[in-house]
Amino acid sequence: MLHDLFARLADLIETAVSPQASPLSNLDRAMQAAGASHVAARRALAVAIAEEDREVRRREVLAGKLADLEQRAVEALRAGRDDLAGNAAEVVAAVETEITASTQASVGFTAEVALARREVDAQRRRLADLDRGRRLARVGVALNSAPREGIDALSAAESTLATLEAANHDARAIREELTPPTERLIEQMADQGFGAPTRVRATDVMERLRARATATTPLITAIS
Repeated sequence: MLHDLFARLADLIETAVSPQASPLSNLDRAMQAAGASHVAARRALAVAIAEEDREVRRREVLAGKLADLEQRAVEALRAGRDDLAGNAAEVVAAVETEITASTQASVGFTAEVALARREVDAQRRRLADLDRGRRLARVGVALNSAPREGIDALSAAESTLATLEAANHDARAIREELTPPTERLIEQMADQGFGAPTRVRATDVMERLRARATATTPLITAIS
């Protein structure tokens, strides 16, 4: 059952792909089909494991009953009731045969479940890789389909910004050059804390505001 589900995965993907659709649409449909098949495989694996767990518990219950029945058969033999002991022996033999066959089947089933679990895990990893690749593919498609005029506009904007930055830099250099050396030096030293400031600075205003905020005591209404 599990292998049949895995075999259907390729058929579902092939059916989902349409030669008329875009590659990205085909990828979406193929991944949707693969995801559905993966979910079905995981569900089938979980059901199979649960059924095997129930079979193991059933064998444990039967083993407990056999032990009890054998003990009763021994007591019947001691009491001379060979007829009851014979009936018990037939039941024990039949149930032991059933337990042996179930145990042997479980050995093969465990190997099949281990293989199916590896296949399911491999599907999960491949689906995760495909999903990451699909997201990157969508970005690439969006970039490739962007209008050429939009790209040209970006280049023009970058060139204009570079021109403005160069013009501002030149204007700033001219202003600094035309500033009297004495005034420029006094301003630089004042900014570094040497002497009184030559202009009102935002940092000084913030310090004054903080001092006022600290000195102000908020009104607190006492609750008695």
